[in-house]
Formats: sequence, structure tokens, C-alpha cells
Amino acid sequence: FDKRTCLYVNSGSSALYIGIEAFNFPEGGEVITPALTFGTTVGCLIKNKLIPVFVDVEPLSYCIDTNQIEEMITDKTVAILAPNLMGNICDWEKISKIAKVHGLIVIEDSADTLGGKINNKSSGQYSDMSITSFYGSHIINCAGNGGALMLNDQKVIDKAKLLRSWGRSSSLFDEKSEAIENRFNIDIGGIDYDAKFVFETAGYNLEGNELGAAFGLVQLESLERNIEIRERNFKIQNEFFLQYDEVFSIPQQTKNTKTGWLAYPILINKNAKFKRKDFQIFLEKRDIQTRVVFTGNIIRQPMMKNVIYRTNDHGYPNADAVMERGVLLPVHHGMKDSMFERLHLTIEEFLNNQ
Repeated sequence: FDKRTCLYVNSGSSALYIGIEAFNFPEGGEVITPALTFGTTVGCLIKNKLIPVFVDVEPLSYCIDTNQIEEMITDKTVAILAPNLMGNICDWEKISKIAKVHGLIVIEDSADTLGGKINNKSSGQYSDMSITSFYGSHIINCAGNGGALMLNDQKVIDKAKLLRSWGRSSSLFDEKSEAIENRFNIDIGGIDYDAKFVFETAGYNLEGNELGAAFGLVQLESLERNIEIRERNFKIQNEFFLQYDEVFSIPQQTKNTKTGWLAYPILINKNAKFKRKDFQIFLEKRDIQTRVVFTGNIIRQPMMKNVIYRTNDHGYPNADAVMERGVLLPVHHGMKDSMFERLHLTIEEFLNNQ
């Protein structure tokens, strides 16, 4: 992610929560973010008493519509936070240019992918903070879970370290936290104290465990291979679904990007003779897992009922369409050709019955 420091934590969501808190944004500050997202991408704003300001996504890219950002900026806006949803890479170059003009922080939620590139350079080169996730189904994992936040700003890094590890002063010393010269040179109100139990702030216990870290380091050796397999699998899905473009709309990858998609999102066309639920149930009954595209339009989710947020004047037709008709199918690097053959034959069976 083209950053100086990486902090390993127990999940991508934890990375977002402590990362946002570490920036010390003013209460009531506004953060521009897309309506099609993941729950904790907005949850981290709510918990830090920030106001989500929603824009729509582009049709079929599942990424924030950068053309809608500037119209939502006010004197209260402090940041732009967007996910590389399903692994597609946002137009971070344009987002960065907008942010620089208006003095905003850029936060890249790359929980869904790792190693994404824009013009052969890391997508993280445009952000102030990037996060990723090592959940079990992701590009690589840390024995089932884990996450990381990547930063350059030392002040924010130090605050994030404190928040990650109970708020203890000793967490700032990293592997030297046991050193006598670091532990026993602190004074609290005239009392000599051990830095191991000096609490600088109200923190959490969000450290990743060593087993997961060791597992993840080995997984890193397979990162490029996993990305290549997912790219191949994405093309396999494209070739199949293009045969049925009267029924399905395929995803559109952002130009000049390289990425490993987390999953393959399709949009059932409005004129289809079947409902998404029936399509999903047909596959699920045959032991083929499906998902909807995360939150859909998160404004419609129960979690937003008592939340203060700001919306645009022209609605969210693309996020709404995905919420109503979007489905996720596999492109995982564990998929074999025989699995795709079975998946596609099953879908054809469903379509032939309509």
C-alpha cells in the first residue's frame, strides 16, 4: 500500500475503527462515502460520532461515483472513505485530487482485496490510510481472520498503536516494550510507575495473535499467485455470463487497474422472468453458495434507523438496483474448472426452467 508503517490487528473492521479514531476528527465532522458498502465501513464513522454523507456508486463497477463527491463537500467535511468493493479498485487518483483541493483525508477501505494496482502502482499511494482484511475467504488470510492498517503519519500511527493495545504506553515501544529503560522511567503524579500499566488513553484489545501472523507471512508467498488465479476465474465467469446478457449484467473493472476480485457480482436485469431469491435458493439447494452484495443501499438497512446522516438530492438508483437484484458468485483461488462447470450447468438448468 506504499506506506511506511503497517499495524497488524485482529480484523479489517478493527483496523477501520481504530484508524478512524486515531485521526481525532472533530465530533460531527462529515465523511463522504458510498451508499453501497459494508456495515463496518459506515459503522466506524457512527461509533466515532462522525456523520456519513452518502453518494451513489457507478453502475456495474460497485465503486464510489467520483463525479458526485464534490457536490457533497461542505465546510464540515473532513474525509473521503471508500471501499474497493468486491475487490474492484476505486478511481483513487481522482479521489486524491479532489481531496487535495479541499484539504480532506483519504481513507482506502481495501478489506476486500490486497495488492491492487492502478497504472502498475499500489492503490494505496493515493491514501492517507489504507486498511485490509485477512478474513478466511480473502486473497490471503491469517488462519481465518486478521487485518491491518497502513499509515505514514507518525502521530496517527502512535495513537492507533495505543488504541490497539489497551491504551498502554508500553505499546509505543513495540518489541522493546520489555526493556528496563523503557519501562521504569515514567512518573505518574510523583509516583514511579511501570510503563506496562500506564494507560495513555481508553483503548481496546485488538492485537492480532502470533499464530495468525505466522500463518499470514507464509500466505504472503502465494499472494501474486492467488491474484492471478482470481483474475483468470473472473474471466471465466465473464465469458459464461456474457452469453446471457439479456438476463445478467456483468461487473466492469476500473480502467488501468490490476486486482484480485473477492467475489463475482452480477446484476439480474430488470426484465428477467425470475426473482433473485428464487435464483439464490435454486443454487443453495444444490450446495452452491451465494450472497447478496453486502449492504446494498445501506441507508435502507435497520442499523441506520436512528443515525444522523446526509443524502444527496437525486437518490441512489445504482445502489438500490444492486440491493434489489445483485448476487455474488465465486471467483476464489480455490475454485477448479470442474467447479465452474458445475456452477454454470446449474445456472443453465435454472434458466431453462423459466
